[in-house]
Order: sequence, then C-alpha cells, then structure tokens
Amino acid sequence: MMMKRNNRLFIWTVCLLLAISGCVQPVEIEPPAEREVFVKCILEKGSYTHRVTVLYSGGIGDERFEPVTNAVVNIGDSKAVASQHTGGFYSFKHIGGGVYEGQSELRDGASYYLSVVIPGRDTLEATTTMPPAFSISSLIIPPEKWLEEGIVLNPWGFWLWTASKEQMEATGRRSLLSEMPGLLFQFDSLAHHHFYILGRMEDASGVVAPISQLATNHRLVDHVNATRKLYGSIAGSMPLDAEPKQRYEHFIKQHFEGLALHDGYLRVDSPEDYDNGLRNINRILYHYNYGVEPEEEEMRMDATRFFTVVGDFDYNYWGAYDKEEVHPVLYFCSVSEEYDCYLRSVQASIFDAEGDVLSSLYGDAAGYSNIKGGLGVFGAVSTLRHDCDLQKVIFFGGHGRSYYAPYEAYPALLPEL
Repeated sequence: MMMKRNNRLFIWTVCLLLAISGCVQPVEIEPPAEREVFVKCILEKGSYTHRVTVLYSGGIGDERFEPVTNAVVNIGDSKAVASQHTGGFYSFKHIGGGVYEGQSELRDGASYYLSVVIPGRDTLEATTTMPPAFSISSLIIPPEKWLEEGIVLNPWGFWLWTASKEQMEATGRRSLLSEMPGLLFQFDSLAHHHFYILGRMEDASGVVAPISQLATNHRLVDHVNATRKLYGSIAGSMPLDAEPKQRYEHFIKQHFEGLALHDGYLRVDSPEDYDNGLRNINRILYHYNYGVEPEEEEMRMDATRFFTVVGDFDYNYWGAYDKEEVHPVLYFCSVSEEYDCYLRSVQASIFDAEGDVLSSLYGDAAGYSNIKGGLGVFGAVSTLRHDCDLQKVIFFGGHGRSYYAPYEAYPALLPEL
C-alpha cells in the first residue's frame, strides 16, 4: 500500500512539475540547472532550532531527490532584513543531505521572510506568519442524569456538583451539567485561527499509538476527512447493576452519540467570536461554601466557546493521572495560512493515504506551494498539548475535601513519529 501511494504521489508531483516548467522530458534526467527546486521549512513555536530542506526534484520517492548543498539560506523579520543581514536576520548552515539549520526565537503573530540563493538561479523566497497567541482551557462535567440517579461514589465531590445544580435551578439558569457533560475544551484567542487536533496514546516513554478516529461537536469542524462511522453507537441497554464508572461512561457516550468520526485529525476554523449556541448556559462550577452566593459576574459567564472531543479512546474519568500509565493526549496545533493551505492540499491529493495528517507535517508531497521561484512550503505552527487525565484538587473551603479536575494545556512540539 505504501509503495502504491508513493508511486501515485510521484506521478502526480511530476505532472505538476511538468505543467509548471513546460518541460517535455522526464524531470529526473534533466541537468540540475533546469530542475525545479523544492524547499520546505515549518517554523515551530517553542523550538529554538529550525531547519530548511532544499532539494532538486526528480526520481521516485524522497530518497531520489538530489540535495542542494551550496545554497545560501536566510530567514529574517522582513525581506529587507534578510537581504541586508541586519537585526532580526538568521543565517542557516548546511548540515548534510540538503538540510540547513539555524537558531532563532519566534514571536506570536510575527511575520518571517525566507530567502534561498542557489548560484546560477533566481532567488527563491516566501513569507509566513506565526499564529497569534492562544490558550486551551478545560472543564470536567458529570452528566445531569448521573447526579439524578444519586450515585455518590464519584471522584469529583458529589457535594460540589449537587450544590451547583441546586443553585442553577434556584436562579432559573441552565448549566453544562445538562447541555455538554464530559471533558470540555475552550479555545481562547483574540484572533482567527486554523487549528488541527491530533490524538495520541502516550506513557512516560512517549507515543504508544495514534488515535485514529476523532469526533467533535464544534460547529466549524471541517468534514473533508469525515468517515461514515458515528461515535457512541450503544448496543442494548445498560445493566441495572452496572458499576458507577460504567454508568458514567455510558451517559457520556449516549449524550454525544451520532457525531461524525474523522480519520486521524480534526481541522477547525476558529474565529475570535465563535459561538456554539450555548449562550446563557452557565459554565461555572458553583463552589458551595457556607451558603456564599456566587458573584453575579460569574453567573453571567456563559459556555459559548466550549466544545468536546471524543473518539476511539477513553478518558481516565475515574482516577488521578499517573504519567507512567498509558493515557490519551490531544495536540491543538494552530497553523499559519500557508501551512493550512499546504495541509489541505495534501488531504485533497492523497485519497488513499495511510496514517494521518501528522505524517504530512513531515512529508514532501503536496499540490500547494508558496515558494516563489520553486516548489514547497514555508509555514508556521504553534502547539499546545493537553494530557486528558485528572489531577486531585484539595478544596480547602470544604474542610479539606477533594475533587478531580483536568490538567492545563501547555506549549509543546509536535510529537515524533
């Protein structure tokens, strides 16, 4: 299957090269000076070291591409900075195989200019912009049905959620208890983002296995990679003597049953004013403490930006996180406009690709190019990692009682394959 895919990609790429260059001879036998040049550089927030790959096109498979070893590669804050070697200019050195390496610190929302000079050729150039700053917050919400059944053996503190539910009912408000239970996420930013959600099962040593099927109730999810499979198909009814953990997971899956499953990743366009339709649905957990009423400002905080992510994996709803144990991890990757176009072209051109879109983050075959004078992509990505597990929180206002809460997302690099 992999050889079939590589052959198809090569044929498709060569056809594109021929169309662009107007050549009538096979690309792989042209002299180097007449070949197309392929350039790829993905700037990654959080990494101080960056790489630019420069190759002559030709041959079947990436290993047949001929490395360009005599290029001058620069990245700067602007075209003038890169060409004049002034402040904000970074020079890259060849480290072998057509790969050039350099160091620089990247800034959220900053634009960068790439120039590649090869003797005897016009300068290849491109620009990209680092995604603006963003954050991912999360909540863990038990389903209302679960509370109504009076199940008291739970890791969240029945007293907290009961107080919250009673407060909502007393004030005539609705909450996430009934509208969106489970592990919820909120994507916060003052700007528009293109972001991809990738899933992995990991332990302390790293990636154990990819999460191949993901679903979300985010209204702006791209369905280009949606399958015909649906999430949460529940066969039969739940046994009356089911354990609390089993009943909880049943209610969660039942609530989101019918969401379309997507192969390998979720792509979402997230505007700064995204509204999921849950306006006036209260998002806070009412921490009952000797009858103290919550602030009115808190009561007005609605759940308009929350969404959930589910799939062919199970969250650890029932215990504190152990980094040695296998647990699901979600990577929220905000990408530049150029990188988004590149990844979308990969999805459009590889119909029978194995793996998921993360593979294409490292691949070299795509129909989109923003390299002036050549082929390839110059893009940027910023990633937050969320370990989908729970931590134990001591609620001091509740006489030392404890409950579980999600971990915060934190900056990370894309995982190694």
